[in-house]
Amino acid sequence: MDPEDLRDVEPDEIFDVRGETCPFPALHSQKKLKRLAVGMVLEILIDHPPAAEETVPGLCSENDWPYLLEKENNYWRIKIKKTG
Repeated sequence: MDPEDLRDVEPDEIFDVRGETCPFPALHSQKKLKRLAVGMVLEILIDHPPAAEETVPGLCSENDWPYLLEKENNYWRIKIKKTG
């Protein structure tokens, strides 16, 4: 799946971890994603740069979950599609 395909997808759930620092955004996001059904999309709101640019994308890569990272004014939105 091309990550750009996620741009117009409405997330099934939005998870706000703004205010949390590493490793907590990735740990909480991983737990949340494990509870979602395959095919669902989670949008995570993060304001900690290392978590948004490295830790959570790394988690996605490890699990082969397509993701789209978009920078807002002072935070990031990461849409992740849970795959098998």
